[in-house]
Amino acid sequence: MLTLTGCGLNPQVADKLPLQTIQPDKTKFAQNPARTHTTTLQKVPIAVAALPIEPAVTPLATQSVAKTTLDKVAFCALKQCGKGYCWGGNTPMKGFDCSGLTQYSFGQGARVDIPRTAAAQYKVAHKVPLKEAERGDLVFFKTRGQRVSHVGIYLGSDKFVHAPRTGKPIMVSKLDGYWKKRFVSFGRIPGARQPLVPNSVV
Repeated sequence: MLTLTGCGLNPQVADKLPLQTIQPDKTKFAQNPARTHTTTLQKVPIAVAALPIEPAVTPLATQSVAKTTLDKVAFCALKQCGKGYCWGGNTPMKGFDCSGLTQYSFGQGARVDIPRTAAAQYKVAHKVPLKEAERGDLVFFKTRGQRVSHVGIYLGSDKFVHAPRTGKPIMVSKLDGYWKKRFVSFGRIPGARQPLVPNSVV
C-alpha cells in the first residue's frame, strides 16, 4: 500500500504557486577554475582542483498534465506514498487509513468534502464501469464480509494508490490477484470532477 510532501498547501494559494526548476549555482564554478597539469613519463599523481558538485535534479515521476481536478486528487494521494498506515488517521503528520487518505486527497485536490468511512464513501459515489473509470476515481473493495471495507484512488492501467493496513505504508497496487477478487466497483464523487485550465501541470 516515494514520500512526497507539499499537498497540504493553503487552498487559497496552492493553485497559484508556479513550479520551480532548480538550477545549480554556476557562479561557484568561476571561483574555483580547474587548474591544468602536465605529467612526465613517470606515474605522478595529478592534483585536481575540487569543483562544486552539481545537485542531482530528478524529475518527479508522477508529473503530468492535469486535465481535471480528479488528476489533482490522484496526485495528492501519490504524494503520501511511503507514509505509514494509521488507523483513524487522516493527515500527513499523523498518517492515514484507507478512507482517511481518500478524504484528505479529495479535500486538497478537488476541494470536496467526502464522508469519513469507506462504506459511506461508497454510498455517495456514482458507480462507474471499468471502461469509464478515470484517474482520481475511487475504487472499492470488500475485504471483510459483505460490506465495503476498503477504498483507494484509481490511477489508470489497473493501478490504484491506497493505505492497505497496519504495518504497510501507503503504496500503489495493481488490481489483480487478491484485490481483483475483492473488487466491488469504481465510484466518482458528484461534483469532484471539474475541468482545469489547459496544460495545468501537477
